[in-house]
Amino acid sequence: MGKTTIDWSWCPQCGKRGFHDEHDADKALGRAQAKRDRTFEKAPSRRGMVRESRAYECPDGLFHLTSESKQTFYRVMGVAA
Repeated sequence: MGKTTIDWSWCPQCGKRGFHDEHDADKALGRAQAKRDRTFEKAPSRRGMVRESRAYECPDGLFHLTSESKQTFYRVMGVAA
């Protein structure tokens, strides 16, 4: 069982790691959550730690991971949900 990577590229507009389709973003989200959970298990408390909870599509068509809720995201972006 070897490690496989998920294809990504830097988003020119956001400056973040971007995944080319929703499937790759969901796969990366699952791996990120598992990695965070393993880190949380070793820590004495979870205080101040963030965990990616969803993926969203940016205007460039790439998908990014975020720990923000949809409600917070739309409020910051000034979009009515």
